[in-house]
Amino acid sequence: MRKVSLVAFALAVTLASGGVHAAGTLEDTTFEQRLNLMIDGQPWLGTVNTPVIDLGDTEHRYETYKVYTHVYDFEGEDVITKGPVGQFSHHRGIFTGWNHTNIGDDSYDTWHMGDSTQEHQSWDHFEADDDRAQQVQTIHWKDDDGRLLISEVRTITAHKHPDGHRIVDFESELTAEAGDIELRGDSHHAGVQIRLAEEVNDNQDETIYTLQPGGEEMDNDEVVNAFWVMCSAPVGGQRYWIIHMTPPTHPTGIQDGSNAPMYSIRRYARFGAFYEPDLTEGEPKTFHFRFVINDEEITEEEAEALYQEYSDEVQ
Repeated sequence: MRKVSLVAFALAVTLASGGVHAAGTLEDTTFEQRLNLMIDGQPWLGTVNTPVIDLGDTEHRYETYKVYTHVYDFEGEDVITKGPVGQFSHHRGIFTGWNHTNIGDDSYDTWHMGDSTQEHQSWDHFEADDDRAQQVQTIHWKDDDGRLLISEVRTITAHKHPDGHRIVDFESELTAEAGDIELRGDSHHAGVQIRLAEEVNDNQDETIYTLQPGGEEMDNDEVVNAFWVMCSAPVGGQRYWIIHMTPPTHPTGIQDGSNAPMYSIRRYARFGAFYEPDLTEGEPKTFHFRFVINDEEITEEEAEALYQEYSDEVQ
């Protein structure tokens, strides 16, 4: 395992306009270089943008092939999401990809990353105050020959909810760069999902899922007819409640013709929304999701009310 010392320093990003925003801290840890998004002086999120190691270095390749975002505990002391360790190392924090990224006769696996990488290119914008913070980055999805497949502008915005919840909005603008692209897969290997810490895998009986009213759990941990699911699981001795929300305006594009996304709800706390969009070369397409996080119970009724707030915002 690659070892680097822990270093933390304030990050001041100078924008093209000439403004300067101290919006986070940058950390090097054993596994990852992490940009922490701060609110009121406390890290809420940590986006991993470790430079990709030489692809011939098979021992360490898996540490650096994906850009993802950790969620911190409410003390700002440790992350409650999983990095490149444990069962299914490609499951990491909040992440995205499709195990069948089809370009003409070629197909790439941008979920498991065996033949491709997601590489951080630049931080494009930061802002933060006591109640809200935002980061914008450019990410290049490449094949192992270095060909640019997809360029992504990923925007993450976090803010405080009046009821004490932490609201995290995840926006992914994808542009096909190597021809028209079909993003395909299945509920467990595609879309925008989140994976909680590895310790949840060892205590799966403690994981509880709550579905949006009308949602139905099918075989193989799949949920239909729901635009949100909520997972509750303990990490580090503290139970958390996390809602994954898909907006009603979302162009799901699931090839079975369904109007709603299909959710995956594994008991080791990897969950999220599966959808299968098409990308036309050179034409950006944007997808939005919301995560609501708390270390106090969120009831089904509260979750549905929070979703209605989100729905009203995006319509």
